[in-house]
Amino acid sequence: MSDGVAELTGCGISTVQHSYVMRDIDLRYARILLIRLSALGDIVLTSPAIRAIRQHLPRARLTMLTDTPYRDLLSGNPNLDQVIDFQRKDKHLSTTHRLIQQLRAEKFDLVIDFQRKFRTSLIGFLCHAKARVGFHRPNGYLLTKVVPPSNLERYQHAIDSYFQLLHALDIPATNRQLELYVSDTDRLFAHTDLKQKGLLNGPLKVGLFPGASWDFKQWSPDRFVEIGQRCVELYQGRILVFGNPAEQKLADEIVEKIGKKAVSLAGELSLGQLAAFIKQCDLFIANDTGPMHMATALGVPTISLFGPGNYHKFRPLEDNHTAIRHEVPCSPCKQFNRCQSNICMQGISVEAVWQTTEQKLTAFSSGSNA
Repeated sequence: MSDGVAELTGCGISTVQHSYVMRDIDLRYARILLIRLSALGDIVLTSPAIRAIRQHLPRARLTMLTDTPYRDLLSGNPNLDQVIDFQRKDKHLSTTHRLIQQLRAEKFDLVIDFQRKFRTSLIGFLCHAKARVGFHRPNGYLLTKVVPPSNLERYQHAIDSYFQLLHALDIPATNRQLELYVSDTDRLFAHTDLKQKGLLNGPLKVGLFPGASWDFKQWSPDRFVEIGQRCVELYQGRILVFGNPAEQKLADEIVEKIGKKAVSLAGELSLGQLAAFIKQCDLFIANDTGPMHMATALGVPTISLFGPGNYHKFRPLEDNHTAIRHEVPCSPCKQFNRCQSNICMQGISVEAVWQTTEQKLTAFSSGSNA
């Protein structure tokens, strides 16, 4: 066998009465490294695949490699034995060398690369795992099992793309429900803060996330204000406005316009703390962002607003979540910095969002989900 490369037979696995055996690797007891370094929503979307691996390989050792800021999204996941993190933006050779040495010491049998980047393919190759599974683009030559993407990849949900990698290993995966676990420490942090603000019990809480990684994925702030004001006036709700540190000014402006029934929680929250606050919301309204995926994973009824992002690939799937989009021929696109009209987001009216909001708030008041 050549330098750390496992020759795979057929799909790479023989399955006999739930015994998963790869040539030179018994997956039932394998040390498996899963790689997804970024971004926030993409990492949340790996949770169904992680659960599927654990369910079918209960005695395997599962380790997830991710970027340090996203560790909170994974550290509480009971389906993982270990989370290894490093600073992805630190490109110094010494940092990469230390990481590779750490991974080699783990003696992984199998790497599953969810990221599909040269760097993650190279990390999998250099850690000396016997088998490495990933998609054929862009660096399939670094893999021992190359999985071709679906012919309908543009319209395939990200969760199903991750499942493709598992199916190549004869690991069944069909349950697409997301999971996100909040630690007791973060839950207590949010509980204490909301209690001090008089928001812990009683009032209906609606979370708004008006920011996004790209400006052209943002719905108009004034439209978020209008929705917030209606929630206050018609449902006596309290509005929690979220955002990262760069979005704090945006959040503060929205809070000021909604009035005294709104508070800003934008700023220096860890992702674990953010998850704990979102969990306390009765409804969450957000652009196409990572926190939107966090809310759906936490089971909070969610309204997501899609524009230039790929609705087919990233829309929430569960029944109590609703994705709203204004369909135009050019969406989805990647012209986040070149589009002059932003018609896909501008076309989402306040009334369209309010109609769905009312349905969910009415369902909440009656004790059901919508």
